[in-house]
Amino acid sequence: MMTIVCGEDSVASYDYFFNLKKEFKEKEYEIYDIDPLKIDEITSWRSESPSLFSNKKVFFIQNLNKKTNKKNLKQFKTINQLIESKYIEVVLYEEETPSRFLKFGEKAKIKEFKISENIFKLLDACYPGNFKNFVLLLNSVRTNADEIFIFIMFTRHIRNLLTIKIDPSSSKLATWQAVKLKHQASLWQTDKLVSFYHSFHKIDLSIKTSSSPYSPCNSLDILTSYYL
Repeated sequence: MMTIVCGEDSVASYDYFFNLKKEFKEKEYEIYDIDPLKIDEITSWRSESPSLFSNKKVFFIQNLNKKTNKKNLKQFKTINQLIESKYIEVVLYEEETPSRFLKFGEKAKIKEFKISENIFKLLDACYPGNFKNFVLLLNSVRTNADEIFIFIMFTRHIRNLLTIKIDPSSSKLATWQAVKLKHQASLWQTDKLVSFYHSFHKIDLSIKTSSSPYSPCNSLDILTSYYL
């Protein structure tokens, strides 16, 4: 059987994936981390040494969906065999991938972690002159979402805003996303957005190196009080 852990909330989904591995270890399963391009080896081992599978084993694979080619019929045959198998346990982690974008897995067990709509509202509220509304949304969102995840979302969002502002032709966003970001970017002066991004990047580095005395959301609060 196959369990697929996915969703745009990468922090919550990876925590679930990591904890699943711990649970299997506690149940005395043998844990195997498999390269997504070598997934066919699982079925090969099964056919060549079936006795090996008499012991409890579980195979963990990350980002198979990104490495899957719909034209590769052999690969899809292997994936379907693993999904339907009653004797082989496989857990997939698909980073930042909504279930609707999976190329396989209709019969698999899917655990999806979605992003709260309030986080998108918070990202949309990040523009000069809107600090009061932004802080209200930030305080609301931080009670139900991981602060690191909120900060990760902002890092990507500000980078996308800057790209749309300075070099829109290099953006790889969907058309509707680009139109939305262009409007938000138009509310920023270019030099102020560049400065905001650099300040944001410095805070991001300080959080990653544990050199900041503030939590991610407190840092975000302080930074936006100056720029918004």
